[in-house]
Amino acid sequence: MRGEVRSDRTLIWVTLALVLVGMLTVYTASVVIAEQNFGGANVFLRRNALRTALGLIAMFAAYHVDYRSYRKLAKKGLLFAIVLLVLTLLFGVSKRGMKGFLLMFQPSEVAKLALVIYLADVLSRRQEELESFAKGVAPRLALVFTMVVLILLQPDYGSALALVLLSFFMLFLGGVRFRHLLALGGAAALCAAFAARHIEHISARVAVWKPTLDLSLEGLDLRGAAYQIYQSLVALGSGGIFGRGVGGSLQRAFIPDSYTDFAFSIWGEELGLIGTVALVCVFALFMVRGLRIAKRAPDLYGTMLAGGLTAMVTTYAVLNIAVVTALVPTTGLPLPFVSYGGSSLIVNMAAVGILLNMSKRPVLDSGGRPVLAGVESRWAGSPAAGKARS
Repeated sequence: MRGEVRSDRTLIWVTLALVLVGMLTVYTASVVIAEQNFGGANVFLRRNALRTALGLIAMFAAYHVDYRSYRKLAKKGLLFAIVLLVLTLLFGVSKRGMKGFLLMFQPSEVAKLALVIYLADVLSRRQEELESFAKGVAPRLALVFTMVVLILLQPDYGSALALVLLSFFMLFLGGVRFRHLLALGGAAALCAAFAARHIEHISARVAVWKPTLDLSLEGLDLRGAAYQIYQSLVALGSGGIFGRGVGGSLQRAFIPDSYTDFAFSIWGEELGLIGTVALVCVFALFMVRGLRIAKRAPDLYGTMLAGGLTAMVTTYAVLNIAVVTALVPTTGLPLPFVSYGGSSLIVNMAAVGILLNMSKRPVLDSGGRPVLAGVESRWAGSPAAGKARS
């Protein structure tokens, strides 16, 4: 029988919690720069409130659209995203040496959503072709490669890396052979090693990252290239267990982009280790609820789409937190829902709306259990998965 359930209320509360954390963090992190450069402490708070309102509208609209309808627009959406990326290179606004904005919007954010929808559609329809690398995998990789190159040319290395990781997850979820994934992973690792050695911007970040990873800080220019990450570590360290209290950050006056890419540092300074662990747990809960929706999806496309949207958010979260804690080189990615940035917030809220639409549509078998999609064998190993795949 078919059953309709309420939308995932836990996911709604988790999303709202992250948005509220973002409102609070953006306000406290931007107070100093807002007063110095804009003459008022609430400038960024008001802007962020407006963007949050637009994000809620996007989430509400996406919630009321049947997730299956996106399949019809998958190819057109991907082509539209590629066109936007090309236009960004030609006419985009440069900020911090990166042509990432077109009419004050970041097309790379649209691109990641379009890519998830496209891969969910094509990988679920072309299951029989995925056994062949040339016929099933290579054509999909060509489109991914095109988008990654266009983003690299901006240059936005962080978004390009996130897109590559997201694509790998989608290919894994879609059932691509492990040997093909291993080969692709090896090729990607070689490209990364080449870039770290021969591309000046990336090699400089790697050179800064190595001494900060072990906290030796040996040979670093703490007033130059290493200034931002050093101040981030100082903020996190000075927060201690309980933090300085909301609004008590001292490092917000010293960390560049404290309300955007390094918002997590300010949160850690003000709320301490307890606050940072709590925030990580909220993102983990978001991931669990998203994967639960994917597991309960009534079809393979739904499983792919929900899994991809969940990975889209959590990949950015993991990379951002890893950057501000010096676990990986600086990438320049925002923390989803928390960092100041309209494009990221609106796209992520729209993704949540799609997940919520899917969460009320499980197909139930005669025993009242959800019928899982064929790729369940990748993560659950249920006998039902084999039947669905065949």
